[in-house]
Amino acid sequence: MTNRSRRRFLLVALPTLVVIGLAAWAKTRFLSPGVAPVPLASSYASPSPDAVWPWKGAKVRPLARGVTQTSKVTADGTLLDLFDFDFGANPNLRWEIFDQDEDDARPLDNHVLYWERNVARATKELDGVKKRGPVLVAWNGAFFGYNNKTGVEDAFHVSPIVLRGKAYFNFAQHRWTFGVKNTPTGPIWKTFFKPDKATMEREFDYAAGSVQCLIKDGKPLKVEPFPRIGGQFKAQPVPSTAQDAGHIPYFDHMRTCRASIGWSRDNKHLYLLAVKEPDDEGASSVALSFTVRGNPLPPGTTLGGGWTVPDVQRFWQAKGVWGAINSDAGGVLQWVARQPNGRGWEMVPPRQGSNALKLQVKPNWNGAISGGGAMMYFFVREETPAGTPN
Repeated sequence: MTNRSRRRFLLVALPTLVVIGLAAWAKTRFLSPGVAPVPLASSYASPSPDAVWPWKGAKVRPLARGVTQTSKVTADGTLLDLFDFDFGANPNLRWEIFDQDEDDARPLDNHVLYWERNVARATKELDGVKKRGPVLVAWNGAFFGYNNKTGVEDAFHVSPIVLRGKAYFNFAQHRWTFGVKNTPTGPIWKTFFKPDKATMEREFDYAAGSVQCLIKDGKPLKVEPFPRIGGQFKAQPVPSTAQDAGHIPYFDHMRTCRASIGWSRDNKHLYLLAVKEPDDEGASSVALSFTVRGNPLPPGTTLGGGWTVPDVQRFWQAKGVWGAINSDAGGVLQWVARQPNGRGWEMVPPRQGSNALKLQVKPNWNGAISGGGAMMYFFVREETPAGTPN
């Protein structure tokens, strides 16, 4: 979900959900009648016990040269996946951005009818007509805005981006910008706090703004503590500094889906952390609202998984990365990973397009869902030698 749609949800939809959404929320988590109320503050606000490294009982498997996937299903049903891209073991790996505004009906006009082109369709096009493959893993990119006045799925950028060394959309920066500079010795991952256009074009080949910076030069930046029970959320937008991650009220403390990137000090490893909650963002919103209001968890209910932004930061600290950022997720979380030996794709579909947690997709993309796209996609591909077909 985008920043703008989250603000709209908080101001308009949330009060209604608090009143009428409880029945559906409880139904999806019904355990047994007569269970005593449990204060949400003692559970929902508590750190996830799985925001650690290594994950006990996780499965590790290679996907391609220099690419491994570590996966686990937690006790609360959350799907955890960590992709490790080893640019030292495979110097042909490339991290890039595909922005839907690059090639729509009116390219680079800061308006995209984004819904139909989800991560599966975008990856199929990158591998095919766009000849930017073979794509190994692709996932949703940074935050974007949504115009609900047009009656169609019309999205827009909320911060500048860099594509192939050129910056677009020179307007106000939000929080941090993350990206890569490719050098003869390999990629260099960087974050800058509200950089200007000249800095973006000098320092990046590909980059996206509005992200949250969780780890900088091996040290955690300040994240907002859980709201005081009985208190209120801060009003958006919250001013940010180079000393903090960049607080997004409400969204930061929802236990929901997350997409986050980390990297090693030597720039040889890039990591993708994908956290998929077993329910939906609306249910997480209701749960958070009850927590902060100080209301108890209703009888016969339990929580439905997912991580907060502080959980994500704790994970990266345990992993010992040099840098880490948090990008857009919630219901828009989606990724595909190419399976070895031509066995097709593994797909986590966006919640807006499917209730499935994970799908197995054929090499010809049969089995992939349609709809539920994002404004842009981050992806890792393998560059093929000149003259070699993809």
